[in-house]
Amino acid sequence: MDWGVNEWVAVGSAALALISLALNWIVVRRQTELQYETLRAEMDAEVVAWAQDAIDCVSDAITLAEGRGATYPAAEFARHALETSQKLSSVADRGRLFFANEEPDRHGQHKEAAFQGYRPPILDAIIFACGRLGRMEAEGGADKEAAEFLVKCRRLLVSEAQNAIDPRRRKQMLKRLAIGRKDDKVSAFAMASDLGLAMEALYPGYLDRPRGPAWVAEREAMARRAV
Repeated sequence: MDWGVNEWVAVGSAALALISLALNWIVVRRQTELQYETLRAEMDAEVVAWAQDAIDCVSDAITLAEGRGATYPAAEFARHALETSQKLSSVADRGRLFFANEEPDRHGQHKEAAFQGYRPPILDAIIFACGRLGRMEAEGGADKEAAEFLVKCRRLLVSEAQNAIDPRRRKQMLKRLAIGRKDDKVSAFAMASDLGLAMEALYPGYLDRPRGPAWVAEREAMARRAV
């Protein structure tokens, strides 16, 4: 079939339209992903701010448990413990704005709406920390058992907060969208290795494993695989 100029122009126009449509779809998809991540980041930022307050409060409770009798005499301990317990209670209720109780129709029907159901673990960590601190006697020396319990509460809190914001997913998405610094030539793992070796030199046995060049290479390889 012989095609004239008009036919070839029509075919070329159609091809250009298809290419333009494909490119536009790619751009729109990228923008949609970026908008979603931006919205998610804004929501995550609120959770992060709350989690930071919660971590600080539990850390204050640990400090009180470890410093009872020495750093904090009985009267001072009682005052700080009361203040910290109230902060923990408050931050737990603030957390309910982000982490709702589960199965509210099956448990605690006699309570107010926000308190019906089963608490998620992230709130349990704060409530239990508040209860442990509130039941500590003002008299006595350092309460190592209570401090260890509170450390476990803080670790649960941090782990659940990390699960909520999923920083690994955010890191992968930002890399895929080519956002963020790419010109940092200093290996963070090498810096962490230097710090770890310095602590090992000061306190032999501090590290659970050597942090030499092999450790740095292993961690950098793991980071590359995660991309």
